[in-house]
Amino acid sequence: MNISIKRAGSKIGFIIILIILISPAFLTTKAAITPGKIPSAGDLGLPASPVQDVGGLVGIIDSILVVTYITALCLAILFIIFAAINYLGAAGDTEKIKKAHHQIIYALIAIAVTLISVGAVQIVKSIL
Repeated sequence: MNISIKRAGSKIGFIIILIILISPAFLTTKAAITPGKIPSAGDLGLPASPVQDVGGLVGIIDSILVVTYITALCLAILFIIFAAINYLGAAGDTEKIKKAHHQIIYALIAIAVTLISVGAVQIVKSIL
């Protein structure tokens, strides 16, 4: 029991020292904050937001969608490769061949849905 108290005490001491060492980083600011004024990001030493208007927000959403589309297409291609390996490894077993066939169809449907969604986004962009 005496050993566990020493361990607990050393853990608590470590946490207290860690808090003392880290707290100045959170408490310092580049400029003094005046009461009654909401500080800006620059007052707090933070970079300005990349979203200054609606165009910035649309740009960020567009970047996220591009990454999502590329990821979806890469995954669909990997599923097609995996299905092809299953198809080749079926060795004449009709159940395995059907399963691989369905996997390829589902991957092609995923590619089609991804391409349709890319087209839909482009149509909406052209309307707006």
